[in-house]
Amino acid sequence: MKSLTPMPNIDPSADDTPLPLIVAKRWGFPLAYVETGEGLLYAVQDWVKGLTGEPDPRKIWSYFKKLDVWRQMSSSTRRLPYTAADGKTYKRDYTTDRGLYLIAQYLRVKHDRPVLDEIRRFLAAAGAFVDEIRRDPDMLAEGVSNPDKLLDAFIEYHRKRGKDDRWIQMRIDSKIKRNQFTAALAEFVRDVLSPRHYATATDDIYRGLWGRPAAALRKELSISSNANLRDHQPTLALYYQGIVEEVCAQKLGEREEVWWEEAREIIRRVAAIIGRQAQETSALLERDIATGKLLLPIQHSS
Repeated sequence: MKSLTPMPNIDPSADDTPLPLIVAKRWGFPLAYVETGEGLLYAVQDWVKGLTGEPDPRKIWSYFKKLDVWRQMSSSTRRLPYTAADGKTYKRDYTTDRGLYLIAQYLRVKHDRPVLDEIRRFLAAAGAFVDEIRRDPDMLAEGVSNPDKLLDAFIEYHRKRGKDDRWIQMRIDSKIKRNQFTAALAEFVRDVLSPRHYATATDDIYRGLWGRPAAALRKELSISSNANLRDHQPTLALYYQGIVEEVCAQKLGEREEVWWEEAREIIRRVAAIIGRQAQETSALLERDIATGKLLLPIQHSS
């Protein structure tokens, strides 16, 4: 297995410095940014250069814009003035913090890009989770920059929804497990992955565990296609889904490099194994764990 790079000793909650600037300072590369009515936008070429070490990141960025993930960030990317090392000003792409995280996630980790792996682990384990909470519509805490306050707001919001502390803790844990799973897919799958691949992987988990995809579960719970399914599932559902995602991340890491279909086979196998135990638990509780609804009684023929 690949050895883990020690995490930088840095606390994103120590001040209100934006996470991308903390990363740039820690790893010693310049990151130009401008303040706009939409918030801070950051120079893409500085970020790509800092993560990959490429002296001219334009080729990488040009390739990246051909990927499906580009659709996720194109609307938040702007061509703005950029002052180069030669003192001249050019038009360059700038994007949001989330755009930078997507770039970090979808760039390939290679032997000549050791910094990229370090930064991705840092974003996944520390800052990216904080920023995910900040962007979560459930937060209702726009403008709050202290992560502790954001977490308090997250907890308070779900308490008002009637969720107990056990469910809230499991929901937080489920976010972490989800990040571990998607990070493993991004790192160990050789194919270039798009949002469609991640959605397919998620449905493979749901089918193995619950016998139906996310769309069917949303319909049963009477929630919209845009709603976060996990915010409406019971504690045990989050628990089982987290187990599958954690085990899948470990199995993918053991292989180190797989093709997409090989990754799917690992996911389906793990989900099926744990799904059998989940089905037995559902029967024992006489409740569908995936949705929390009571199971219909079995009709016996006379």
